Amino acid sequence: MNNIPNKDELISKVDQLLNSDENQNKTTEEIVEMIIDAYSSHNSQLHEVLDVVFNYSIQKEKRLHKIIEIILEYSTKISKEHNNEILLIILADFGKKLVESDRATLWLIDENEGVFWTKVAHGISNLKVPLSAGIIGKVYSYRETQIVNDPYAHPKFNPEVDKKTNYKTESILATPLFNQKNKMIGVFQAINKLNNTKKFTAEDSQLFTIAVSYISNILDVDHLAEENKYFIQEQTKAAQKQQGMLVNELKRDPNVDVTIYFKPYDFLSGDSYSLHKTADGGYLFYVLDAMGHGIVPSLTSFAVLSFVKKALDERLNFQDLASAFGKSLEYILSDLEQLSASFFYLDRNFKYVEYFTAGMYPAIVKDGDSFIELKANNIPFMNFFFSIKVSRAEIKDFKAILVYTDGITEDSYYFVPKDNMHTMMDKNVLYNYFEMIKDKKMEDDLTAVLIERKNIN
Repeated sequence: MNNIPNKDELISKVDQLLNSDENQNKTTEEIVEMIIDAYSSHNSQLHEVLDVVFNYSIQKEKRLHKIIEIILEYSTKISKEHNNEILLIILADFGKKLVESDRATLWLIDENEGVFWTKVAHGISNLKVPLSAGIIGKVYSYRETQIVNDPYAHPKFNPEVDKKTNYKTESILATPLFNQKNKMIGVFQAINKLNNTKKFTAEDSQLFTIAVSYISNILDVDHLAEENKYFIQEQTKAAQKQQGMLVNELKRDPNVDVTIYFKPYDFLSGDSYSLHKTADGGYLFYVLDAMGHGIVPSLTSFAVLSFVKKALDERLNFQDLASAFGKSLEYILSDLEQLSASFFYLDRNFKYVEYFTAGMYPAIVKDGDSFIELKANNIPFMNFFFSIKVSRAEIKDFKAILVYTDGITEDSYYFVPKDNMHTMMDKNVLYNYFEMIKDKKMEDDLTAVLIERKNIN
């Protein structure tokens, strides 16, 4: 201790000492005694050091009170909740608040399938990942907590999820979950510490075990796994039914070739499409992009298809169809639900296209060697929206029309720039794009419908 640092250096060293992992469990009195012993021969500077310790003690006391408040708040919420899905959300929020992280994910183990699965992940959707995947895979292998404060330098970290979600993971805390029989049932993961250091500490790990103990004691993971399997089975049946309702009556039309790509985000899609031949020989078709994913948007797509089939049976012209559709939105859409959609009527001689579109990127018509954009002419449809504007575009030499949903242009990683969408009117380019993404987890539903006029001599 002969080379005593100056005051600022000394205070900095004491601050580092107070916040080091090895001293996190020491009481304030123990730390004060340790510092007095170390610096007792430098009384002139000792009071400066003790000021730092005193301020640290106050901050530590405030932090302790905050933790107690969080525990009391969430204990009440947990005890009152009997819905498992909501309970999972509450528990994830509980862990996130305790360690002051940006996100938390509760991964549960399905050993039969060899995967982690989750319904609760802040910032991402329902997922399944292999038990060997990423940092949580290392927790599974070693059955112990992992703190990773430089994930991009870690060999087990997969940066692809960050790229897809436009999010940067800077720190990870992952803790194993065990049941009463000491069987590992999952991993609780916190992402991105919300403080100046952006790093998790051993103290965070200890706090996280409070949330982990709640999870281990109150969750019936086997029951949750069975619930999840049932949910997946029912969602799969519904998805099969939904895809069975996607209509393409133009498959065998002698005048057009139709190419359709449909990639749902999840089991049930907010996207849908339907292509019909009208009584006068024209073509009526639409593409929908309903808000959200799951049951509600799929029911919306069923309702729209039922409306269109009824309109076709009644032989409504396109203007009358638009008017009737506007009035029907009151019954098709629930409160605050929005529907983006594009409807088109292409006459039998390919001389014009009538359309009404809302909340969609422009459909593209290839007219000879030029391209025409059919831009949205209505605001997104809602259940109080009744007046629909119909527009008409004259065509000299119809070659093709491409209609698509925004999942193609807005994905963070696999997007196609809007200005390049006309290149997708080449069937080979369109095919190559959907081949590239067929096994990728996209951020939204994707649909593309390409109708081309055949060359008939």
